[in-house]
Amino acid sequence: MRLTVGGLAFSYSSERVLDDVSFEINAGDVVAILGRNGAGKSTLLRCMNGILRPERGTVDIDGSTIGDMPRREVAKEIGYVAQRGEPSRITVFESVLLGRRPHIDFDAKDSDLALAGRVIDLVGLSRLSGKYVDEISGGEYQLVQIARALVQHPKVILFDEPTNNLDPANQHSALHLIANIVKANGMAAVMVIHDLNLAIGHADKFVMMREGRIFACGGREVLTPETIEFAYGLECYIGEVHGIPVIVPKEEHVKRGVEPMHHRAHDAQTEFFDRYAERWDEVNHGDPGKISYIADLLALKGGESILDVGTGTGVMVPYYEERMAGEVTAIDLSPKMVEVARRKFPEADHPRVRFEVHDMYTFNEGSYDRVVCYSCFPHFPDKQRAIDRLASLLKPDGKLMVAHSDSRDDIARIHSDAGDAVGHDVLPSEAEMREMFSKAGLDVYFARDDGDYFIVVGGRSL
Repeated sequence: MRLTVGGLAFSYSSERVLDDVSFEINAGDVVAILGRNGAGKSTLLRCMNGILRPERGTVDIDGSTIGDMPRREVAKEIGYVAQRGEPSRITVFESVLLGRRPHIDFDAKDSDLALAGRVIDLVGLSRLSGKYVDEISGGEYQLVQIARALVQHPKVILFDEPTNNLDPANQHSALHLIANIVKANGMAAVMVIHDLNLAIGHADKFVMMREGRIFACGGREVLTPETIEFAYGLECYIGEVHGIPVIVPKEEHVKRGVEPMHHRAHDAQTEFFDRYAERWDEVNHGDPGKISYIADLLALKGGESILDVGTGTGVMVPYYEERMAGEVTAIDLSPKMVEVARRKFPEADHPRVRFEVHDMYTFNEGSYDRVVCYSCFPHFPDKQRAIDRLASLLKPDGKLMVAHSDSRDDIARIHSDAGDAVGHDVLPSEAEMREMFSKAGLDVYFARDDGDYFIVVGGRSL
């Protein structure tokens, strides 16, 4: 048995949720799909079993395309256990027996009844077999759904959080049972799961997702502290206890609490922009006419305070001083970039400007009339989180301004040179930027995207 996911793409309205997702599953595989909330994991499962129709790409099982098959035939090939089920007024036995529907033409055979009884016994529900499913606990109903999928006996079973509502003992028992049954019967299991220790203890293949894409796929070797930090923003150790692999968060992450670690600068980012600072005059001063044009569009006139985030620390300073009477704080994560900016714009000559070495995720010094991210926005791997953070630094009536005056080709070249250190994408579209601003609680009242100029201005009040 082989299931192939090839180039899946899917969007809800204008929001891209899956983008070019591809991987393969073989008989006996127990696959854990890992990633933050919103990474696209559950949507991927629903595309795999045909509940959702992808915009692009295919799901093939043993050479047959799921999208071309009748629903009954799909049910013979792929089973699905949803994250939340709706209990109805039928017994546990009847609910489990429903898993045999794709294989029953008229009435259930004795073999169907016997199989349902065996699986109910395997999952530990024999004593509840005659009870109505709307009278049992959430954890018990989760076991009913798992049993129904096992009775269905498809080639692949998709589980969306199979341990949901289960106590620790039943979590391990259920995953152990799933793994044993699929391996003994030449099936495969694919499960979205949030507990990394359950995943590493029971799965043998891992699909790691971020922002709708797969960035790592393979066996135990792909589950490393680095990939976990990139997927979740969680710094951790991976070790063994009595031969069992365990994942333990680092103390610094626990202390930091709600501030995800992946939002802080990595050493690779700082090193790259330190090197970039050496060519600051060559690559980062821009076309003065272009910068002036953007400064006008950003409506910098008015407002008493500006926070300038990662803009080559100072490239806009002359234009701020010409257009407003307030003060400017310019921050950059690169010490060398700040050093160059201070040399180019001495604070003695520019008393209303201060330069500081700061990653914006650790910067928490006041709130501002204007928060401007002039050229670094393409380099944030998690752009929604970046917008959320920038918006959090605004005064109640402040405005966020995101702009870039370099070409997309130049951004792509920088990413090619620096790899993961500066992110993975070129600029989002105007529609995507409007959506990100909206999610951050900001109205957009000016936007432009023509490939060279990219500007979005928004605020909480117009």
